[in-house]
This record gives sequence, C-alpha cells and structure tokens, in this order.
Amino acid sequence: QRQNIGTIRKASLPVVKTRKASLPVVTVRKSSPPDVGPDVKRAKLCDSDDDSREEEVPTAQVALARWWRRQGRNIVVDSLPNSSNPNTRLLHVAKTESAQTFLESEILRLRKKLKSSAGLQKAGLLSALATFYDVRGQYSQAETCLRQSLSLNPASKHTQWLSAKVRKQLDAVDMQIVASKSLGDGKKEGVSFPNPTPVERVSGKSLSAAEFFERYSSTSTPVVLTDVVKDMTPSPWTIEYLRTAIGDKHAPVKRVVPGSAEWAQLETARTMRVSDFINSLEEDINTEQLYLFDWSLPIHCPKLSKELAIPKYFDGDLLKKTPEGSLYRDSWPSLFVAPKGLSGGLHVDAFGSNFWMALFQGRKRWLFFQKEDLPLLYPRYSHSMDPTFDADVFRPDLEKYPLLSLTHPRECVLQPGELLFVPAGCPHRVENLDKSLAVSGNFVDESNFEVAKEELRLNALKDPRSLDLLQQFDDMIIDKRATTK
Repeated sequence: QRQNIGTIRKASLPVVKTRKASLPVVTVRKSSPPDVGPDVKRAKLCDSDDDSREEEVPTAQVALARWWRRQGRNIVVDSLPNSSNPNTRLLHVAKTESAQTFLESEILRLRKKLKSSAGLQKAGLLSALATFYDVRGQYSQAETCLRQSLSLNPASKHTQWLSAKVRKQLDAVDMQIVASKSLGDGKKEGVSFPNPTPVERVSGKSLSAAEFFERYSSTSTPVVLTDVVKDMTPSPWTIEYLRTAIGDKHAPVKRVVPGSAEWAQLETARTMRVSDFINSLEEDINTEQLYLFDWSLPIHCPKLSKELAIPKYFDGDLLKKTPEGSLYRDSWPSLFVAPKGLSGGLHVDAFGSNFWMALFQGRKRWLFFQKEDLPLLYPRYSHSMDPTFDADVFRPDLEKYPLLSLTHPRECVLQPGELLFVPAGCPHRVENLDKSLAVSGNFVDESNFEVAKEELRLNALKDPRSLDLLQQFDDMIIDKRATTK
C-alpha cells in the first residue's frame, strides 16, 4: 500500500536518547560520603557541562524530520507501516532515494564545515556527522567520527552513548561476516531453519530454589516449571475475574506494527478502560488486535498485586532489595492479556534482565534463541540500546536471511498453569494461540548481575535513575558462600 506521510509534525520529532551453586544473600553497605554519593556521581555523569558546550548540530534524525516537513511531503513511500510513531516513520522515510540524497548532501556539508572547526565545536560536528553515517548503515565511518569526537571531548555522555550503540551494531556486523564465510557461497541455496529443541519441563514439587539456580539460572538454560502457578493465587485468575477486580481502571494498550522501529514491534495504541479492553477480546470485535502488555500490578493495581505469591525461585531478585522508589523495584509482577492470534516481534528483554512468565489462561507458543545467536538474527540498533529485528523467525526467509540457519532455536507451547524461565539476553518471540492471561517478572540475581550492571552503565549516560540503580547495585555485597534451601 502506498501512503503519503507528509504529516510528521514538529511535536512528533524523535528524541535521540536518546548473566552445588547457591542463591546469593545480599547486604547493602552504608551510604557513601556526601562527596562521592550517587547524587554527586549522577551529576558528574549525566550533567556534564562539556556536552552543553559542544556546538548544537542537528542529528540525522532531527535533520531528516525537518527536511521531510519542508521538502519531502510529496514523496510517496512504499510499504510504510500504518504508524504515527516518529521513529518508525523516519526509519522508512530514510530508505527512500530522495532521503538518501539529502543525507549524502548533509554529510558533505558537515565534512566541509569540519575543516574550519576546532575544539568542542569540532567535537559536536563529528558527533552529529556520525549519526548521518549511522542512519545510512555506514557504521565504521560513524565509529571513526565518534572516536575523534571523544578525543576532543572525552566527557561528552551523549557521544559516549552513541559510540556504545554503534559499537553494538558493528560487533553484530563483524560476527555476521565471519558466520557468512562459514556458510560459503555454494551453501546458501540449500540452507534450512534448524528444528527447534523442546524446552525441558520440570515439576516445581521436587525442585528447590538452589537447584533451580544451579541447573537453570546460573547456566542460562530455559525451563518450563509445572505445579507452580496454582500456588501463586488464592483462587485461579481468569480474564473474567480481572473484569470484576480491575475493570474500572484505565490502562495503555499496544498493537503490533510490522516494520516498527520500536522494541518487539509494539506501539502504544491508546488508553482504555480494562473492562472495555476485555470486551474487545472477542474475535469479531478485536480487529485491531490490541494487547494489554507488561502493565505493572504493584503500581497500578496494588490490591490485586497483593494476591500474588511470587515463586521461591525468584526470592533472590536484587531489584526487590533496593530502596523504595528505586527504578524497576515496583515494575513487576506485570500483567499480560492478549487476543488469540496476536504475535509480537522478536525481542530481547531490557537491561540484561532474566524473565519469568506464569500463564493462567490460554496457550502461548514461544520460540527463542541462545544469547550467542543474536548477531545471526540480524539485529538493528536504530535509536536504542535494545535491538529490533527484521527477520521473521516464525516464517524464516533463508534466501534473504541465510544466517538464521546457524541459530539454535528452542520452542515450547506454554500451557495454563505453567511457568517459563527465559535467561537474560535470549531473543524470543511469542504467539498467543488462544486468548490469554499471564503474569510476568524481570529480575536480576547473581547469574546476570554483572551483565545488568553493564547495561545500566550505558543507560545511565542518558537516564539519572539508571545511574542511581547502578550505584545501589555497586553498594550491594553478594555473599556467594551463603546457601538457600
């Protein structure tokens, strides 16, 4: 479908913001002295004067949006997703011949301007120039610009963040090149998608918390736990029960947008009453395929949240050991309610967190991969440290994405009353085989503590609350000698 998208308003301009063992026992050190406390460190990290003194040169995304409003309105873009999301729209606009011509002209203009610049002005120009190379997929050139910019202004947190994002993309590209050589030109025509390995199922009746950590969490091995969900609530939760318990509340609902630049291809559709959303789950009504996704129960439904008993396997969650009000402390458990047939995009859970999901109603098909498979899934880091993926792993096109043949997929159909553990860093995609109700949680324990800290360090370059959480994690002492039975 061809669609004119000359309606990007000024207010919609994208903002470039931007892993026999025992469970750990955690204590928290005394607060740091005022001169080195988290507030001071945050100020040094996130409020650098050197960023503000750089010349303010529009990034590629901002420049592209401005160009579109002024000159690109009459361009028709093929296969544009039905989306008002500025990141998604610009992603597809940037692929047009006219936009590429504009980006090339801006690169030439900035390179010419560099010749007469110096110091922080030059640092700002180099950082901006890198974003144009990044949008065009010229990642090596982008990294070179960012390296030069940081040599002039090493304190720029914005440039540090851009550099880390581009490095993630380059690492993926480098691994793809090596993997492609292993396939060989003559093998690409005959490749096939591997048969997924079934996920192990284990009864929670005979699995202790320490055994779970030793066998699954510490080894990054997914597992389906049976005989666990029935003990999480006083009585079984159903979608109809939610209508009675929280039907009067309002919640944001999402929809899947194929080709979206957003995480899991999910974009916010609107906010609606929970009861109205539940009514829309009828197949003849929910033509838009709306999804109540990852809605925090402690924050939005504290009374309902208190009915839940979190399984013992996640008692070591370090997020719950942070002070009240800390980032992510009350984000989970969260609620998922989906119509039959809805399938989000391939994604990786944020900030290096582990993940669990308890299914109360319906069935969900899960397909996921080892974290080492990530480069083989063609990740794209457009405006975030969280990748999006172009390849469709449910209907793999091996002619276009031959490296999918080298992945190590696992699969399960999660049944009502079962709980799935997904290790940190594992890309996954989920299809709702029935109308479904689930509760989930992201968590950090000893198995992914260092990975989560590294992701928080990157996020802290943009987000002060991530820096606060990182400081809290640094103040934790994990006693690996202690045992939990």
